[in-house]
Amino acid sequence: MKRSLSIALLLILGTALPLHGQNEGGSHWEVGHGVSYMMTNNSSYSHYNAVTYGIDLAWWYRSFGADYWRVHRHYPSFGLKASYVFIPRGVAGDRIGLVGLLRRPLGRQWDLDIGLGLSAYTRPFSLTGDSLNIFIGSLINCLIDLSISYRATEHSMLHLSLLHTSNGMLYRPNQGLNYLQVGMAYWLGPIRTAKPARLDEEPHWSPSEFGVALSLGTVMSRREEQRGYYPCYDLSLHFMHYLSPTFAVGGTLDFWYNDVDSRQIARTGDIHAFPLYVSALAGFEAFFGPLSIKAGIGPNLIASNEVSIPFYERVGAYYNFGDGRHYAGVALNAHAGRIEFIEWTYGYRLRE
Repeated sequence: MKRSLSIALLLILGTALPLHGQNEGGSHWEVGHGVSYMMTNNSSYSHYNAVTYGIDLAWWYRSFGADYWRVHRHYPSFGLKASYVFIPRGVAGDRIGLVGLLRRPLGRQWDLDIGLGLSAYTRPFSLTGDSLNIFIGSLINCLIDLSISYRATEHSMLHLSLLHTSNGMLYRPNQGLNYLQVGMAYWLGPIRTAKPARLDEEPHWSPSEFGVALSLGTVMSRREEQRGYYPCYDLSLHFMHYLSPTFAVGGTLDFWYNDVDSRQIARTGDIHAFPLYVSALAGFEAFFGPLSIKAGIGPNLIASNEVSIPFYERVGAYYNFGDGRHYAGVALNAHAGRIEFIEWTYGYRLRE
């Protein structure tokens, strides 16, 4: 009954709230719904994987005036989205979320949405029989939301989204949950079309680049006998192809050395173990003035026996100096959302 009332309330809000503020310059509301497949990070709980149903309510403001956006031919939107997801047989109940969003146009009809916020579950205590265990790790968790959107009509958008909730092992246990979602959102309010100012010259950018980056990271050991933080070193080689002056796609080859594994090898005397990781990532980089956001995901080609998850993710924020060849920043590296280490990076881009 409470679940039905919550869904009804959000639907009422989704139709009533757009009556207010819809005439503000550049702002509009969106109400959406979607279906997703929820997967647990831990295969031991895979029998709790389920098809879920959710509704969203978002408020967006789009920037039109800044010279930077006009010159680079895209006008970002900044949003705030509340969501409710019904999870049949949910190991932690239903999910409630609130995220801040950045929407960056990729073309005339395509958009990239990047969201980061908080989530909570209605029944965070585990259904596995251990009443003292909190399955999701903590009452409040992070919520990461990455979406590609297609504007099907003037007032509707189709979404393909990847979402993750966990606390990055800040609390134990941390059985993170992942969602692959498809859905549709409807614009409520007036549509404003951005018309770039006429420029004497088209902005010039290199169509592709190679780059190299060195990073020093901090890794937390999860072994009882090795509690503490240890260094981790990373060498990255990347190739990026620019679809516009401010958006690139490409791949990265990572070579990283984890000091925790080398100590474990020395302790056990396993002469066949090799503490070097090699990972291949596919991803994108979006630029906002001198700042950029970069994210990637891909398989571990070589990994420690301590790692049972076959793929690896990285998301980072960077500052690009001068002409953008030199950059520095910080990134999170994880296996299925479980943060392995935080890295501080210096990199150089080899452009035409």
